[in-house]
Amino acid sequence: MAEEQAPGGLAGLGGMTTGVADAIRAQAASQAKAAALKVEYDTLSGYQNMVKDLLDDLTGSNADHKKLANDTLPAGKLGTGFPEADALFKSYGTVITELQKLSKGLAEQIEGLGIAILTAGKGFAGVDDDTRRRMAAIAKQAEAQYVRERDPYLEEQRKLEASKHAGPTKGGNY
Repeated sequence: MAEEQAPGGLAGLGGMTTGVADAIRAQAASQAKAAALKVEYDTLSGYQNMVKDLLDDLTGSNADHKKLANDTLPAGKLGTGFPEADALFKSYGTVITELQKLSKGLAEQIEGLGIAILTAGKGFAGVDDDTRRRMAAIAKQAEAQYVRERDPYLEEQRKLEASKHAGPTKGGNY
């Protein structure tokens, strides 16, 4: 004979176990989210290493921006009246500078994500003051480096909103 289920709880135990079950579900959900953050952290770490390796390759090469800046291969060696050589040197310097910024920014974002993963289970209230200050500094730096015009998600969102407000086109399906 089947045992009767009490409303809001396990067989014959009433609401007493509902809170425990909810707590177990919440803990499982929290652990799943922490695992997802760990995967994201690993992915970002791999990307950061790739950028760092690329930067190391460029920096250690004969085309190192420091060597170019020190006139190892001055534009005059390529001939006079050749503005393309100057443009090439300038572009290379820009690439190196942007790679350095990207590498630093990724390192900070990964550090912040690592802190978030470590504190996910205990909440921000259990974090020491030094870690809180570091997280605040990382967030401030990320905000300072954010360039709204380069955000592909904002462009997608803008297009989606524009299509919602455009209404039906003449001769189209209503």
